[in-house]
Amino acid sequence: MSFIYIGNSYGQQLKPAAASRLEILFAERQSFQKIDSLTELQTFAGKVKLKHDKTLFFCDSVILNSRTNILEAFGNIHINDNDSIHTYSDYLRYNTDSKIAKLKKNVRIKDTHGTNMQTQELDYDLNTKIATYVTGGRIITKNTNLTSKAADYYQDVDEVVFRRDVEIIAPDYNIYADSILYNTKTEKAQFISPTTIKTKNNRTIYTTAGYYDLKTGKAILESRPTIQDSNVIISSDYMGFDDETGIAQFKGNFVYTDTVEGISMLAGQAFSNNNTKSFLAFDKPLLIIKQDNDSTFVTADTLYSAKLTDLSYYKNIPVLTDTGNGYVAPDLLGKDSSQNRFFRAWYNVKIFSDSAQAVCDSLFYAGTDSVFRMFKDPVIWGNNSQILADTIYMFTKNRKPEKLHAFFNAFLVNKSNESLYNQVKGKTLNAWFVDGEINYVRTKGNAESVYYPVDDDEQYIGMNKSKADAIDMYFINRKPERVLFIKDLEGTIYPLTQIPSGFNELPGYKWLEHLRPKSKFEMMQ
Repeated sequence: MSFIYIGNSYGQQLKPAAASRLEILFAERQSFQKIDSLTELQTFAGKVKLKHDKTLFFCDSVILNSRTNILEAFGNIHINDNDSIHTYSDYLRYNTDSKIAKLKKNVRIKDTHGTNMQTQELDYDLNTKIATYVTGGRIITKNTNLTSKAADYYQDVDEVVFRRDVEIIAPDYNIYADSILYNTKTEKAQFISPTTIKTKNNRTIYTTAGYYDLKTGKAILESRPTIQDSNVIISSDYMGFDDETGIAQFKGNFVYTDTVEGISMLAGQAFSNNNTKSFLAFDKPLLIIKQDNDSTFVTADTLYSAKLTDLSYYKNIPVLTDTGNGYVAPDLLGKDSSQNRFFRAWYNVKIFSDSAQAVCDSLFYAGTDSVFRMFKDPVIWGNNSQILADTIYMFTKNRKPEKLHAFFNAFLVNKSNESLYNQVKGKTLNAWFVDGEINYVRTKGNAESVYYPVDDDEQYIGMNKSKADAIDMYFINRKPERVLFIKDLEGTIYPLTQIPSGFNELPGYKWLEHLRPKSKFEMMQ
């Protein structure tokens, strides 16, 4: 191969050789030395400028071996590859036949997108436009520092494959992986290996697929990623995040677990707001409130949870627990912050536990008083008893039923046997529980009852149909043991064979066993 040399420090033009691809466009000084038959060295120094095809080379000095077609360049090296990529270093070894450049010391690559890649050693193939380093390097953007032990930069598609000990240090995330695909044009980091993401708020995210947009702060994770913080674990088939808004979307087998509170949520889809610590779940959502031997399962069309302190800004939520006897309000922003949460469920709400089951149209549960507030056609079952009303409050203690308040059109039905049903109704009904089972019920306001008393041999005496201002019913072994009528009693006892037609049912009587959730497995379907 031959060379063309043009220009020298004295303004003299060198005679051109035969046609060539490499041109010396400028040099202040030049010399020639023949070492042997394989080595002919030509040296140029002083603001050297070379051209090879469409690529320009700049440096302080260069040594050319015309026999091997290899050049070595030193000092302030700049490779301008067709004005699309600029490479800088202190040393260059370049083969004009293979068009492979080896650069060392303070190597930098800049492209038209402003990418700034830095390393100490780089191989750059001008044929394929692929640059590679294996001794460590990094890319620096406006807000991000991306480092790795090795990388392959594909100029034509604006992509870099970072390999081995990859780290992305960003304002909101630190990302660690074995390999990451990064697009210098879009500034998106694509996850192609097991990846760990640590957020500024101490969350840790594990994923094997997806991407993070370093420019917009948006991310999409796939292949069952998992989020962990101090006490919460979240997983789903797909996750999408927006750093600016704090909004996250989860799709496919969403699972939320609070290991401290003993609360889990499952759903087909969910949204969360990291700024407000709220989330919305739909597509067959299921809330599980764990306890020792009798967890509570809640399903609905939609479930929502957020902080009570945020809700209190625009709505007053009264605490329903006993505020007497030296009651101290919980510190929701301090030591009692675990109570600073509420749950809402609406449409087709179902509740199941071994001790009680319920259905209603909508539900509200507050961590401050542990009360299930049920609205619109609520029904609660406990063993052989059923309670319905316009509104029902179920108070829990240690996550077991403690007492119940039923408002307006309250109605209790207790199944005595397959054909006999004890009943009591009134404007309001209050019930108390022992170990999760009904122990005592008081009904007030135009109270009425149908009751089937038994003798000492557990034989039915007849049917007692009565009215009073209030009716108390005491239970033993899940059955009414004693009924007490308070003020203005009116009643009749009928032998079982002489009960008038229709007298065995109070107005509004319903036995809604077909609506009753039967098992936790039914809730999960």
